[in-house]
This record gives sequence, C-alpha cells and structure tokens, in this order.
Amino acid sequence: AVKLSRSLRSQPAKPRQLLEELSATAVAFHEWSQRAGGRPPVTTPAARELSQAIEDFTTATRALQAYVALPDVSEMALYDLASVLRPLADDQTTPLRMARMHDLVTGLEADGFGRLLGELRQRSVPVDLWGPALECAVWESTVRQAQLRDGSLAAFNGRVLDGTVREFTRTDEQRTRVASSRVVRAHAVSAVNVMNGHPDQAALLRRQANLKTRHRSLRQVMAEAPDVAVAVKPCWMASPLSVSQLLSGGHAYFDVVIFDEASQVLPEDAVAALMRGRAAVVAGDPRQLPPTSFFASQTEDDGPPADGAPDDASGFESVLDLLSSVFRPWNLEWHYRSKDERLIAFSNEYIYNRRLVTFPGPGLVTPVRHVVVAKTSGDADEESSAAEVEAVAELVAEHAHRDAKEGTDRSLGVIAMGIKHARRIEARIEEMRRDDGALDTFLSRPGDERFFVKNLERVQGDERSSIILSIGYGKDASGRLPYRFGPLLQQGGERRLNVAITRASHEMTLVSSFDHLDMPPEKSKAVGVQLLRAYIEYMAGGGRSLVHEGTTPFEENVFERDVADALRSAGIDVIPQYGVSKYRLDMVTKHPRREGMLVLAIECDGATYHSAPTARDRDRLRQQHLEALGWRFCRIWSTDWFLNRRAEIDRVVAAHRQRLAELDAGAATMPSAPLPDNVLPLPPPPVAATRGPRPAFPSGQDIGLYSPAQLDAILQWVRSDGLLRTDEQLIQAAMEELGFRRRGSRIEAALTAAIRRTLRYA
Repeated sequence: AVKLSRSLRSQPAKPRQLLEELSATAVAFHEWSQRAGGRPPVTTPAARELSQAIEDFTTATRALQAYVALPDVSEMALYDLASVLRPLADDQTTPLRMARMHDLVTGLEADGFGRLLGELRQRSVPVDLWGPALECAVWESTVRQAQLRDGSLAAFNGRVLDGTVREFTRTDEQRTRVASSRVVRAHAVSAVNVMNGHPDQAALLRRQANLKTRHRSLRQVMAEAPDVAVAVKPCWMASPLSVSQLLSGGHAYFDVVIFDEASQVLPEDAVAALMRGRAAVVAGDPRQLPPTSFFASQTEDDGPPADGAPDDASGFESVLDLLSSVFRPWNLEWHYRSKDERLIAFSNEYIYNRRLVTFPGPGLVTPVRHVVVAKTSGDADEESSAAEVEAVAELVAEHAHRDAKEGTDRSLGVIAMGIKHARRIEARIEEMRRDDGALDTFLSRPGDERFFVKNLERVQGDERSSIILSIGYGKDASGRLPYRFGPLLQQGGERRLNVAITRASHEMTLVSSFDHLDMPPEKSKAVGVQLLRAYIEYMAGGGRSLVHEGTTPFEENVFERDVADALRSAGIDVIPQYGVSKYRLDMVTKHPRREGMLVLAIECDGATYHSAPTARDRDRLRQQHLEALGWRFCRIWSTDWFLNRRAEIDRVVAAHRQRLAELDAGAATMPSAPLPDNVLPLPPPPVAATRGPRPAFPSGQDIGLYSPAQLDAILQWVRSDGLLRTDEQLIQAAMEELGFRRRGSRIEAALTAAIRRTLRYA
C-alpha cells in the first residue's frame, strides 16, 4: 500500500503524510459516492481546465463580494449558486446599483445601524418606509439617551405635572387677590397721610358728611378740599360734559383720566377732563359708532381761527381718532364678551380682519339663529313690518317664560333698525304684559341689565345675555324690496351694524321678513347694506360658515396627528384645530348622536401651548375662560404619550365617555348667568385684629404724670389691631384710654409727640 501510494505521487513522502492523504481521499470518495449515486469517479480529460475555471470563479466572486453582499460560494451547491447568480446575470440594472448599495449598507453597519437593517429585512418593511423608520430609530435612541442622562425625564408623570399646574393656578389667583388687598391697603395709607397733611380739608369733609341738610355743592367742596376728597375717593366717574360743572379748572385733580367709548367723544368735549389729569388713557373702538352729529352745525368750515393759530383738532371725528394720530395705539385683542365665538366671528372676519382672539364654545346651545317671518298682505309699512313686530314680541315673551321656568336670570335686549319700528315693538310688548304675568315680572326686574328696546343709534355700550335684532324694513305691496335701510345707507353704516350685532354674550336672534337671496349684491354699493346681506346669510347658516375657515399660525403637527389618529382608531370622532380665530383648540371630540354638540377639549403641549407668552396665559387664563364657557379639558403631555401611549389613550377615552354620560344625563349646561370676565372677588373689608393686654398703668392722671414710654406704649397698643387711623383719630383713641374727656393743648402736644416717635412719619 505504501509502495502504491508513493507510486501515485510525483514526489516522495513519509508514511504519516501518506496516511493523512489516504484518509482525506477516503472521505472525499465517500462524499462523492453519496452525491454521484455510488458511481466511482473517473478521470476527466479537462480536469486541469476545470480546476482553473474554479479558481478563476473563486477569484471573481471574491472580487464581487467587495461590492455585493454574497454568501460564501465555496459552501454552496451548484444549483443554489446558480439561483443566486442567474438573476444577477439576467438583470442589467440592479447589479450596477448594488455596488453603491453595498457601500451604503457597509457604512450604516459601521455607524451602528446594523441591527436596524437586519430588522427591516426580517420584517420585510417596504422600502418607502425605511426613511421614517430610520428617523424614528434616531429619535427614539435620542430620547433613551436623554432619559439615561437625566433621570427626571424617565420618571416623568403627567399627572404630577397636572398637579403642579393646578397649584400654580391657585397660587396665581391668590397672588392676584393679595395684590388687590395691597392696593386697597396702599390707598388707605395714602388717604391717612393726606388727611394728616391737610387737617383743615379733612375737618371740612367730616363736617359735610355729618350734616343732614344744607350741604355745600360738590364744586365748592372740591375747590376747598381737593387733596383729601380725591385721596378718600380716588376713582371718579362722570360724563365729559359734566366735568366742568363738578370740578373747577386750573387744578390737576387726578393722576390718570380714562376715556371709555372714546369713539363717541368729540375732541372739544374731552378737553375739560384732560385738563384735570396728569396722564390720560383713551379706550375705544374706531369701528363702532362715531359721535352723534344730530346737533352739529351744518355751516361750512370757516377755516382757521382769526388769530392764525392752527386748528389741530379739525378733521378728527373723536378724541380717539385725534390721539391715534399722535400716539401709536395699543390693540386689545382678547375678546371676552361672547360666550361662543360664533357671536363675534362675523365681525372678526369682516370688520376686524381676524385680529381678535376669540374662544370657541362647546355647542351646548345654538348661539345664533335667523327667524324669517311671512309678511301679510295687509302689512304695507315698508319701515316697520307688523309681522316682525308680532314675532319680536312673541320671542320676548318666550324668553321671559323660559327664564321663569329655568331660573336662568338671563337679560334681554331688542334692537331695531329704525326709531318707528322700535316704538311699535315697545308698544306691542306693553300690550302683552297686561295679560302675561311672567312677562310683566321679567320686564319689571330691577338691576343693571334691565330689558330694553332701542334703535340702532342708541345701543353702543349696552350688553345683554340675549339680543334680538329686528330689521323692520320689508318688501312693498308688489313684493319688491326697496333698499331703504336708514342709517345703513350712510357713510359708516357698517359701524352701526357692527355695534348692533356684537351686543349679545350668549344668544343672538335676527328677525326679518326677507332673506339674503332677496338682496341682489349689485343693487347697492353702500358698505353697510352689503354687510347686512352677508350677515343675514351668516345667521341663516347658524354661524357655521366661518367655523372652519380662516388661517391659523399653528398647523396640526405630527404629535397632534398621531393623537387624533389613535383616538379615531379607538372609535372617537375628533375635529383638529377647532375654532375660528388665531387661537384654536388642538382637537375636540364630537358627540356621536347630537349634531353640533362637542364633548371634550383636548390640548397637547404643542405649538399652541408653547406660543403663550406667559405661564399665566398658557396654564390659567385660557383654560379658565374656556372652562367657564362649559368646556371639559383633557391635557396630553408629549412625554407621557411617548412613554406610555396605551395608557394615555385609555385615559382620554375614559374622560370622553364620562363627559358624554354627563351631557346625555343633562348634568352639563351652559352657565345660567353672565360670567364675570376675569374679575376676581374684592378683598373683604379690614377686620380689626385682637389686641393684646392693655399696658398696666392707671387712667385719669394728669398728662404730665405719664412718661414718654407710657404714652408710646398706649399708642402702640391702640394701633396693634391693624386698623389705619389718622393722627386725629389716634389722639382721640388715646384720650379715651387715658380717661381724658377734654382736649387741652398740653394733652394734644404730648400725644402728638408720642405719635411722631412711634409712627416715625417722614
């Protein structure tokens, strides 16, 4: 065997090497037999060429593997190898790309993305989702890394943050009340100091207050005791024309003079008030009614004054316009009156160019409606439709009965386009109240917001819970609508209409005998008439035409879209970016069965939340106002959503179902009375604190027998109750404690010196 083995070799070999080669040959023969079906190997004439081909193939595949991810071909069967290489040979495009793909994959694996690539292949993720998957992985790893570095992120709990927000809200409200108390206290201290500095004026006011009759006129009192009168009563309210009657000229009585509804104050009428203050604040709306021109002179302008001085106020219709030309106005954009933004959305769109920040209502009531009455054949008055008069009177009676039944205590006002129509409505209501006890009770109700019927020119400054606007003008006998709309045809008619349609805080009802289709737009170029047509169309649609129109600076972001999609998948219908003005609720949930009713307001800590300039706006004022309108809030913090998405979905769904049950049970209604607009209660009147023990020394002695320390002690004890007193009141209180009935010069001097020592006035 050794000789035979050596004879088959071209070179001699040792027995051990021959044994190893024979063993390898036996193994190879066994494998060959298995694969060849037992047929023995035979000598191949082209063995050398085949060996060279295999070597060339191996070299080529190794070179190819530098560019293409191929398996180890040396371990593959020929059939399997053919299934890999044949598609590459047939494809004229992919092989050209695979080199670049291989470089990219190699680079990603080197950068640590090998596990992601493997998972994408394993899950057969579509190629168009690889980019988002990579972005998600990057952000998720970033979040995990941040959580590892900052333990507070990993331990974040939205409910704890909700508690922090509630605590901030309570503290902020308490701070506001404390600030109010501090202002009241500062006023009292100032008043006491002024009375101490002007004892004669203080004595005059005391005498006038104690008189039963024969009081001096206010003008006389203000002339003789201006400092103390203003210190005791620092806030005065008067019409511009009455200022000169009440206050003599030549003295700046007040630190600040404030004009409200300044668009209705003529510049010349404002001079008297401006002269009596050191600074002025002028508040008004240039898009509401100007000063009435009923009593204005109709003569032509005679030019500048005779002395040649320029007439600086000429050409300005109000003090608001005059000062707006000198100073840059400061716009107040938050609108609080309307408890549903559909009441103000029309004016915000057409008058204020969407500048106002309004707040959407939850749809618990329908805030706007249009009542169209059929004009009867005998109703020939084109300025005051009898059918409208009757309809308005019936609506007033309906309001009175609903108010009595539900105890809502909601105020009501009626606005008519013309004076004649207003008088007819008022007369008809007076007739009906004779036989209607509920109506009579409602009309007799006292208070600041009593029922009224007014024409268009007289309603600026009025506000009621519900307003009925009656147009009055109607079609003639031939069915044609004459364009006789009174003040709306005049210049500035749109300002008059704007005033009328913005008086309601809860509900607005428009009554007319025609609709917008009866008003061809091309028939009148008057802005007021065109605006009336648009308003009738808006009211006929229930105020829905503007709810989803307009622009907002904040679009729905990826986080909010994810929340909305998850809630829809949970069976809750949501409306994203709900609202009209530039403030929108991130999303609201809809009632599944009651059209127009909304269930839950959902806010995320996205762009809208972070856009608020202060924490008070972000976490208290906006939510406080919306909750006062009837909204129930649910807040989703992004960190909670990322860490525990399922729990957040379940929490929102539970809150939605709970609120839905409350609405269906009738437990949630709109606030019954007009809500105060961010007005906190006044602080309670000062209450005297309990004094400690009285200083232990006898009373009734001569003033000279008391030492300065004893007098100081008695004054400090008098003041220990915390109440403010003037010097005069302190002397009187100390005399009573010391048993003095009469006030002599020695007593006054000793106690005054003690006051100076203890109070240390500047």
